[in-house]
Amino acid sequence: MAKLRRAVVGAAAVALAGAVGYTVGAYAATEGLGIGVVRRGPARPMVALTFDDGPDPEYTPRILEALAAAGANATFFMVGRQVAAAAAVARAVAAAGHDLGNHTYAHRHLWTLPPTASVAEVDRGAAAIANATGVSPRYFRPPWGTFNWAAYARAAQIGEARILWSVRPEGMIVAADAPRMAAVVVRKAHRGAIVNLHDHGGHASTPRETWLALPTMIAGLRDRGFQIVPLRILLDDPLPPRRPQAAQR
Repeated sequence: MAKLRRAVVGAAAVALAGAVGYTVGAYAATEGLGIGVVRRGPARPMVALTFDDGPDPEYTPRILEALAAAGANATFFMVGRQVAAAAAVARAVAAAGHDLGNHTYAHRHLWTLPPTASVAEVDRGAAAIANATGVSPRYFRPPWGTFNWAAYARAAQIGEARILWSVRPEGMIVAADAPRMAAVVVRKAHRGAIVNLHDHGGHASTPRETWLALPTMIAGLRDRGFQIVPLRILLDDPLPPRRPQAAQR
């Protein structure tokens, strides 16, 4: 019996160590050491605005209008199920010339998913975006910026660069109003900054406040001498968007 208990405890310890490596290990490598991920672009007077969790049927179109009025392009990290619910909005993002990124299919925390389910989240998110827009996403960002090893590897396998951020003006619990969001981004922006914003999700007020903040934010960044560019420009990635062999319209 004692031998059996030791075997069970040993097996549990091995399983726990594997789980920690699968989740916390990936976090330490990406968040702590920056291995295989992009947090910022080259040190040039450019800033990339990126939007997560959409498309949102109400606020993504307003954000597109604000960007168009300012003559700015951005990058939208889309959630597959949101794309399925608002395909016309996703197509409008692509048609306006913005870059597309994959933010998984259901926005589940990757630490809660085994490898097979994690790979499916990456693949289904990419497929939903491609099927709706005719354009395969070029970039991947995990929900809450948190990888596990399965999603980390799969993004690279399907040709999606792994993108985090260097500036974030908002929180998920405490609301940030538009003036504060604009002020934080303008103050913290640096050469090559990647700014994390939300056109859907986050705090309940975030999409509206993001939309309201954009004119002041963009004007303030330009006053500081920054160009507002999509990731493909920030990262010297000049290839045209990759198109799937058979996109479903």
